[in-house]
Amino acid sequence: MDWGDLATVAPTALSSTLYATLQASFHWRIARHRLKARREPPQPLGATPVVSILKPVAGVDDELASNLESFAHLDYPRYEIVFGVASREDPAVPVIQAFIAAHPEVRARLCLTDPTEALNPKVAQLLELERRAEGSVLVISDANVRVRPDYLRSLLSILMRPGVGLVSSVVVGTGERTIGAVVENAQLGSFIAPGVVAAAELAGRAISVGKSMAMRRVDLDRVGGFESVASVLAEDDMLGQRFSARGYVVELCLDPIENRNASCSLMRTLDRHTRWAKMRRALAPRCFAVEPFNAPLLVAWMTLLLSPTQLALELWLFAWALQSLGTLLALRQLRPAHANTALVAAEPLRTLCWFFCWLNAYANRRVAWRGNAFTLGAGSELVAAEEPASLGSPAR
Repeated sequence: MDWGDLATVAPTALSSTLYATLQASFHWRIARHRLKARREPPQPLGATPVVSILKPVAGVDDELASNLESFAHLDYPRYEIVFGVASREDPAVPVIQAFIAAHPEVRARLCLTDPTEALNPKVAQLLELERRAEGSVLVISDANVRVRPDYLRSLLSILMRPGVGLVSSVVVGTGERTIGAVVENAQLGSFIAPGVVAAAELAGRAISVGKSMAMRRVDLDRVGGFESVASVLAEDDMLGQRFSARGYVVELCLDPIENRNASCSLMRTLDRHTRWAKMRRALAPRCFAVEPFNAPLLVAWMTLLLSPTQLALELWLFAWALQSLGTLLALRQLRPAHANTALVAAEPLRTLCWFFCWLNAYANRRVAWRGNAFTLGAGSELVAAEEPASLGSPAR
């Protein structure tokens, strides 16, 4: 192999090695978890504290009624659900009221939150929801997630371990019926979830994911409460960092919860993941800068564009096969009961969409979320902006 061939092969080889390492770490962590679950049947919880599930709601998410229904059948004796909306005119209000009326056996109530309490609109809701909550354990749960009956038991079995202060869940997208939803769920299942699990395995600290988080109220107060993350976009990760700084263990629950994405448009998916890309850049700019090397298909594409040779084409085919296999295996781990063919077939499109979002993160630091426009500073610090900058309608 001459120097020209080596220069052609090296970038894709490096990227493929990194990708394979992260995927192997993900599968290794999942395999250990499942092996332990088989060898050690779930133990009864030593205590069953009252759990308050805090649900900040903004608009009607895909299949909202069915998502809420899954919370009416939790295998846990003492829990309540506290819903919050920032306006009585929110279209989700009738759906929530119907759920409450249909399940008088569930302690659930709806409250109005004040959007001026915090720059971060979700935290503004959480502040009021915490005040209304009665439980000693708080579980933050987004309205677009669907859970299994053992959801609370899985979280609390980890939270009750000595030293653990915060637990968040692995999230997988399901329910796709449109191309936008296919790309969204492929991104969640083949890139974000494996990355979160691999980071926990390799770095030794879980990245806290705000779609599903559990903590004790007393521990939350010790780290500064929700007020301490009121002015950042990544309130979940920054809260995890605050717990870690106070000596608590931040853990990851490997029993996936579903993020239902059924009918979203491709524009909404691009908008959402551009916002997440800008957030990752603000939180960890060096790690974000090398993210493309975790996509051998993208690196091989660039190589083929710069050097359109037979060797470069063969490298692209190899990278496409590697990423497709990685996607298939990851999805089989995370959503075994769902068909994954469309998501695997969409891997080239998902890669291009993700790269578009990555590039757009360098275009500017402006984001739009829930009708609010912000500029992001270091650590995802929020600065109110005058006009929204969005690819489409605001998304979660």
